[in-house]
Amino acid sequence: MDEPIVVRRPVGPPPLALRLAAVLVVPLLLYALVATGQKAADNYRLNQEADGLRSDIVALRAENLQLQQDIEQARTDSAIETIAREQLGLVKPGDHPLVLVAQPGQAPAAPTPVQAPTPSPRPTWRQWWDYFFG
Repeated sequence: MDEPIVVRRPVGPPPLALRLAAVLVVPLLLYALVATGQKAADNYRLNQEADGLRSDIVALRAENLQLQQDIEQARTDSAIETIAREQLGLVKPGDHPLVLVAQPGQAPAAPTPVQAPTPSPRPTWRQWWDYFFG
């Protein structure tokens, strides 16, 4: 019988120091977990916002390029002539402008829309009367 003798001590409540450490560490760990989750959520939100802003930048750059092309096209002689004739009412030297003037006693004829006469609605009681009694 060369086996060592193992003495078991009775299991009781943990010592005061261990309980005090558990009371202090558990809330600290919970706080760290919540703070980490909040930071992760904020980071996700900021990344989504940054992605939206990046797409806005791409759209604005495309619009800027289109506007620059429109400016370059508007600087051509044909575009300047078109704007001068259509929007400003100018004519080239040698052209004969044509101005239409109405006669003094005659008003310009404007088409008047013809409206069909709307039948006056019958009172509701009259409609029921006709429905039941013909």
